[in-house]
Formats: sequence, C-alpha cells, structure tokens
Amino acid sequence: MRAWYELKFNDEFRSRTGTEFQSLFSAIMERRYPGDFRKVKPYGNQGDHKCDGYHASKRRVYQVYAPETFKATVAKDKIDEDFTGAVAHWSTLMGEWVFVHNQHKSGLPPQTVKHLQSLNGSNGVSVESWCDVELRNEFFSLQSEDQAAILGHTPTDLTFKRLDIKDVIVVVNALAQQEAPVGLPVAEVAPGKLEANQLSDYTQSLLTMGSRKAHLVKKLFDKWHDPELGDRVAATFHAKYLELRDSGESGDDLLTHLWHYAGGGSQDGSAKETAVLALLAFLFEECEIFEPVKESEPS
Repeated sequence: MRAWYELKFNDEFRSRTGTEFQSLFSAIMERRYPGDFRKVKPYGNQGDHKCDGYHASKRRVYQVYAPETFKATVAKDKIDEDFTGAVAHWSTLMGEWVFVHNQHKSGLPPQTVKHLQSLNGSNGVSVESWCDVELRNEFFSLQSEDQAAILGHTPTDLTFKRLDIKDVIVVVNALAQQEAPVGLPVAEVAPGKLEANQLSDYTQSLLTMGSRKAHLVKKLFDKWHDPELGDRVAATFHAKYLELRDSGESGDDLLTHLWHYAGGGSQDGSAKETAVLALLAFLFEECEIFEPVKESEPS
C-alpha cells in the first residue's frame, strides 16, 4: 500500500542520522540496482576510499552525509576532503559524484549549494546532491517484496479486522505514562480540517484507514476506570502537536512525527501499528490536534 510506505519512508528518512541513514540508503540502492550498485565499507587503515557506494554502470560515486546538526563550515570541509579523495582513489572509474544528505526540511545552506556547484565539472566529474526526493523515487521504483524487506510489511485488512481493544490499550497505556499538561482546550473536528492542515492524499488515506477502528479508542476512553484518561491523552498529544508546530513542522511531516510519538515505527505491520493509526484517526476526528478550519470572514 503506497500510503503506508509513504508514512514509513518519511519516518525512516527523518529519524535516521549517521550510519543508520547510510544503511537505509544502501539498502534501497542495493535492491534497486542489484549487481550494479555496490556498498563500500571501510577496510583497515585504508578506509572506504571516500566512497559510501559505487554505481558501476553510471561510474557514479556516492558520499553520504547525515549529521544530527548540519553546519555549513563543517560540510564544506567534508565535501572538499571526500571529493578530492574520491578523485584520487577512483580516477577514471568516476564520472559522477553525488552528495547524499538528510536536510529535507530546510534544504542545504546557500554556501553549500554554491560550493557543490563550484566543484561541478572539476577533473571531468559532474557533481550533484540527493535528498529525500531522489531516494524516495528510488524506493518507490522497487518491487513490493523489496519494499517490505526494507521497511516491513504493510498492515492487511485481516490485521485491521483482528484489531481488538486490548491492542489499543497497549498504545494508550504507553501514552498515559507521559505527563499531561493542563489547561489546553480540546475541541471537535470541523469539516475541511484535512485540507486546512495541508495533508496529502496518502495521509488522508491513512487516517481513513485508521478511522475504521477509531470506535475502539472511543469505547476504551468511555469505559476506562479512570474517566480522565481520554482527556490526558488528548492533552499530551495536543502539547506535542504545539511543540512540533512551533518548531516549524507542518502537514505530512508533522503527522509523521505524531505517529512516531504514539509508538509507530516497527517493521512488522502489527496490531500495535494499526492501533496507533486508530488512535491518530480518533484524535484527529474528535479533538483539536491539528489546526481548526478558519471561518470565512463576512463580506
């Protein structure tokens, strides 16, 4: 299911840094170009010859850089070191050099873009950069079995049919351990909320999928021995939403963060994963978790 894998890909791309990010990149490329793309690992004191992956038919060297915090001055030094080293080590075997990075949210700083452009054509090598768009295109060109091998299986209709209130309890109990803020209003959802929050078609599909079992969440909150459980969970989620919104997150990216916060992110399309979707759908439908629809001003 495309919608599910969009969510999973977004979560993996945004949450991984360093070697974990590089592992995701290599896993996708190895399955996309079997026998043609080769993952390169450091060898003794010789290192990796400034190459994290080699695409033989394209004579392309990939260098992956995914720090937790991106600093332009540090990136420039790394680019210079890696590009110069790749030219020396790969020589005529390299016609293209690709800088793979994780700056999906704000993009590369202008000085980094300019520096990459200044290197383009040096030593007869074309230089470009990749981020989430390019890697997403490679992932969604894979066969479904390869997608599942990398990001896990999607929940099936049977998984949803078998979803029971006990599965929801596991997720809600974990959230209930969070300290709930007080004084945050919770309101009913208004028509047009999906559009008002700039959620894509695939995200809308996921919320629709989760709404099939949202009644289990309502039933749990209505019958739970602690009558304030639902309010606490909603308040906790709303506080997390405000934190993410104020940090600049919006739309699909914001929902992905909330999904991960609720416990999404396993690799098995399990009952827990579907319970997280049901909880998100319930909170979206019943509570003020995202921005409300703005009322039109009278003319």
